[in-house]
Formats: sequence, structure tokens, C-alpha cells
Amino acid sequence: MEKQNENRRVRMTKHLMKDALLELLDRTDLSGISVTAVCEAADVNRSTFYHYYTSPADLLREIEQDALNRIPVPPPVLDQRGEEQLLRATTAFFDYVKENERVFRILFSESVNSGFSSRLVDLLCSQYIPSVESADEPISSFVQRYIANGTVGMLGEWIDAGFPVSSRKIAEMMYCFSRKIAD
Repeated sequence: MEKQNENRRVRMTKHLMKDALLELLDRTDLSGISVTAVCEAADVNRSTFYHYYTSPADLLREIEQDALNRIPVPPPVLDQRGEEQLLRATTAFFDYVKENERVFRILFSESVNSGFSSRLVDLLCSQYIPSVESADEPISSFVQRYIANGTVGMLGEWIDAGFPVSSRKIAEMMYCFSRKIAD
């Protein structure tokens, strides 16, 4: 069913199941979570769960996709002088992560191990990290992936450390590192 066509009750039921799964993931690995456990925590029937999802992993994929879909997309930077524009957009990205700390902390945890980080790298490459100007296309792609993976690694550490620096500061650090690597 399309998200736009979901009524309020369906959205609430899905929200309850998502919240229940996140609560369970705070305590145990995904592999140890059953449909029954999600249903009990969400106070929904198994038939309701199976109407929307096939497994807790399927529910987790929707949580991940929701998180990725809500990441603010930066406007296109028209020239190199768009540094402040890019920093504002990157700061908004880090603010979004900080505001949704619980979800991102769980999605980055070893208990989930779902490939979320890899999908986040793909999103960063397509939306945030411009291709490096190079005559050699494979090198440009490698540099872009390196920067994206470094960003995701720093993001995980930033979350684990409890956000010890501001979103703006981490955005500036990433911009500075990226420029040095790209040059």
C-alpha cells in the first residue's frame, strides 16, 4: 500500500510496530527478535503484523528507508563559492541525525547489521559528495566512496560519543577533510 494512501490508523499501527522493534533492538540482536515479541510489545495481532510485513527484518528495512527518505537533501551547489550553502545543508544532515539519535544509534549498532551504513554511503555519494574532477573516472569514484565511508564512520563515532561537538562543527570537519582528500 502506498504511504500517501495510508489512513491515520494504518500509520499509527505501523508506528507502534516500528517503535516496538526499536525498543527490542535496544536490548537484543535482530536475530533474537520474533514476530510474536514485536506484536506483544506493540500490542497488535500477528495477522496485523503479517498484513504489512513478512518478518522483523522486513520491518527494520522500512525503518531504515524511512530514515534515509527523511534526510534533508542539499540544493545543488553551482560553483566552488557554494561552501556556505553546502555547510548549511551538511549541518542540517547532522542536525537530523542528532534529532533522531535513537533510530540512528540503533541502525548503526552491531545488533542490527543490516547494511544500513552501505545504503547511507550510497545516499551521501548521490546527494552530498560531488564527484571529484578527474580525468580518471575510477579514481574519482574511489575518492567519492572514501569520503562517504569516512563520513559514515565519523557519524557513527559522533553518535556513540553522545554528540560531543555541534552539528556545524562536524560539518566543517567533514568539509575540510573532504576538500583535502579531493585535492
